[in-house]
Amino acid sequence: MAIGSFPNFGSIRRKIFAIAAFTALLTALITLLFFLSTDYHHQKLKLLEQSRVLSKMLASNVSAAIVYRDPNTAEEILAALKEKADVLDAYIFTEEQQLFAAYHSKSAADNGEPWPDAKLQDGFRRLFGGYLQHGNDHVFSTDALDLAVPIQVGQRRIGFVALHLSLAELKQSFRYTVLEALGAMLLAISIAVLQARWLGAKISRPLLQLTANIEQISRDNNFDVRLQVDSQDETGVLINTFNSMLDKLEQHEHNKNALIVNLSHAKWEAERASRAKTEFLSRMSHEFRTPLNAVIGFSQLLAADTEHPLNAEQQESAEHILDAGLHLLDLISELLDLSAVESGKLTLNIARVDCRPVISESLELIRRQAEQRGIRISGDVPQCEVWVAADRMRLKQCLLNLLSNAVKYNRPHGDIALGVEIEEQSVRIWVEDSGAGIAPEQFELLFQPFSRFHHDQDLIEGTGIGLLLTKHMAESMGGALDVESELGLGSKFMLVLNRAIKPAAAEPTP
Repeated sequence: MAIGSFPNFGSIRRKIFAIAAFTALLTALITLLFFLSTDYHHQKLKLLEQSRVLSKMLASNVSAAIVYRDPNTAEEILAALKEKADVLDAYIFTEEQQLFAAYHSKSAADNGEPWPDAKLQDGFRRLFGGYLQHGNDHVFSTDALDLAVPIQVGQRRIGFVALHLSLAELKQSFRYTVLEALGAMLLAISIAVLQARWLGAKISRPLLQLTANIEQISRDNNFDVRLQVDSQDETGVLINTFNSMLDKLEQHEHNKNALIVNLSHAKWEAERASRAKTEFLSRMSHEFRTPLNAVIGFSQLLAADTEHPLNAEQQESAEHILDAGLHLLDLISELLDLSAVESGKLTLNIARVDCRPVISESLELIRRQAEQRGIRISGDVPQCEVWVAADRMRLKQCLLNLLSNAVKYNRPHGDIALGVEIEEQSVRIWVEDSGAGIAPEQFELLFQPFSRFHHDQDLIEGTGIGLLLTKHMAESMGGALDVESELGLGSKFMLVLNRAIKPAAAEPTP
């Protein structure tokens, strides 16, 4: 149990009963201890005052006997103390603290107490010294009270009266007081327990009813039920609040059901539109390829016809037709890939691939496009084999997309750098350009389909889905595509792939 926590007594009714009973018991014990200690202290003070009065009376009566040196008269006066059962011993001392007269009770003699008690007399002499120095005239011990009162004639002290009193009678009286107080405490605790049971039942009854209704509402999922308010106290406020909450839950349930219906309809519409789009892209892409292949083929034939060669202007037009046809074929291929990705039909052949030849092929394919814009390409490829787990064709497609973007979005006469970093579990192929860079708020648009947010996007070829396809293909091969960019300084795209174990010598290289 944690410090400061309350023990688990189960129901609220039991907790209220336990708290009330514990509080009553603790209060009764504290009150009892305070009362008994105060009462015992008062009884001791009362005994002390009575004994002082008695001692002063004795001092007044024996003063003449001391003056006339008559110890017999003093002892006769002390003998009257036999009526006081609590007086065990009484002594008369002279000013020089010499014993003058003494009294020893019969009860003390019957108990075999020694007489005269030299130890007791020495204690009285010390008490005389304390009285003379500090004014302290009494000493309480466990079973007795020792009291010393001076005997004076006028302003002159001529001796001391010393009383040794038993506390047995005081303790007996205190025992009766303790029994009476315990009886009163038990009665008070019994009343508090009965009151706690009544209070617990009164408080817990509406709460138990509220709990039962809540369980029923939760079980039946019926928010039309409202609870009856029988009081205006905190329990009534709780029930009113719960009824208000039921009103809101009922309204939320109604809104939720309506939203579910709308979402189901919207989902069905979206799925239908997605299927229609995918089917349209797939069919139209295939339909476009047939005439497009014819256009590309005829343009190639025209450019390569040696029997009827084209003049310079015609040759340039044929090359434009060929370039436009090839570009359109790339766009159609990207649309087909996007359709395959969205439909989950993109097929991959994951194998162990040495990425160095793929990088070299990609650089050669993109080099002519870069030279046309005066862009320099540098590649830092390791001399040793670098094996990754990938689909060779898709890996080449990813690299071409990254290099093509680095050319398209670079500044004229800029730079492109390609490098390979080999880590323990992965290989990182990065492409860095010196273009305009990407603002941080535009990062989330990078991998959105058909998203082209550059200010000169209308002058740049492409559909805006190359990065999205590259990211999907990298993740499908178990890797990732990361990006770092700073506005005005360029961008760096990193294709991360899993490392693969070098194949055996007999195994053909992909």
